[in-house]
Amino acid sequence: MMPSAHRQAGPPRKVAWALLAGVLVLHGVLMLSAPSSLTVQLRPSASSELKVRLLELPAAPVASAKARSSMPPQRSQRPPVPTPVAPPTAAPRSTETPSPEPVERAEAAAPATPVDASSPVAVEASQSPLPEWAGASAPASATEALPAAQWPAIGSASLPASALLTYRLTGMDKGLTYHASGELRWQHNDAAYELTLLVRAFLVGSRQWRSTGQLGPEGLAPQRFSDSRRQERAAHFDREQGRVVFSSRSQPAPLEAGAQDQISLYVQLAAAMASAPDRFEPGTRLMVQTVTPRDAQPWSLVLEGVETLELDRQAVRAHRWVCQPRNRFEARVEFWVAPEQQWLPLRIRITQVSGSYIDLFWRDTEALPPLPASVGDTGVGKTS
Repeated sequence: MMPSAHRQAGPPRKVAWALLAGVLVLHGVLMLSAPSSLTVQLRPSASSELKVRLLELPAAPVASAKARSSMPPQRSQRPPVPTPVAPPTAAPRSTETPSPEPVERAEAAAPATPVDASSPVAVEASQSPLPEWAGASAPASATEALPAAQWPAIGSASLPASALLTYRLTGMDKGLTYHASGELRWQHNDAAYELTLLVRAFLVGSRQWRSTGQLGPEGLAPQRFSDSRRQERAAHFDREQGRVVFSSRSQPAPLEAGAQDQISLYVQLAAAMASAPDRFEPGTRLMVQTVTPRDAQPWSLVLEGVETLELDRQAVRAHRWVCQPRNRFEARVEFWVAPEQQWLPLRIRITQVSGSYIDLFWRDTEALPPLPASVGDTGVGKTS
């Protein structure tokens, strides 16, 4: 019964074979037509995608790949890159008249001479804030400065009268500000003089610089200069031998005409300005050998101009002198003078390269009697 039922239900065999053949023919047609349709649809998209990918490739990787493959040539070509375009234009400038700034830099780069720790204008940081004087400097060009031997003739009438000038002192050392007092004691007769600068600081002590000597047609002629604190150091002017002798181990130095010491210079300059004030215009340069307890160096002084100072609630027109340092290690010394105070210092300011400074401001002037005549033979007397 099963075979008979199957024959009745299923289609005729010929019909089945016909259907199978039709399916195979249709499948073959589809297979033959598929590649052409895919080619038409896929080729454009693939090429466009390839183009897009090529366009999206960054240039840096390509350059870096070339750089990696040819690293030595790249390094050899680098030197021309930093070559500036400015040198052709800068070269003509160097042929023009040079400005003073390069000269100052060249001087600053010169070998430094050690600052004299004994001079009355620096600050002795290792011991106390009492002031020391640092050496001033020689001029940039000695021909521009008037040597001391060519200063105006100084008569006895040009010398300041005997007087005691008192100062208040403000200083700064290692960022700390301190205060002290000072006095300049000046006495003379017709033949000799005595000059003392004394500075006192609370809980620190005192320091004294003293100059004694003769008076003549050229003004002050120092014989001895001393610096006293814990001990005394001195310099002696040996005019017969033409030299300066030091109590320290320093070698004697040749003595030049018109030489002064660190404090007699103030009075000598005051007498010169009193004798010929018209010769001291702004821009005047003076040069004088200045003696310290350790050496004798040329100092250059420049008259910068006139400024107004507030001193003891008084406005005073004063002339400012500047001792320019020879190099970047030396201190800058400035002092102000005015005819109302016989051209003696009204203010003295010394600034170290570290920023530390001392500043003395005039407070009062007291008249003193002349130096006793008994001092005239030697120019050396006892401290009064």
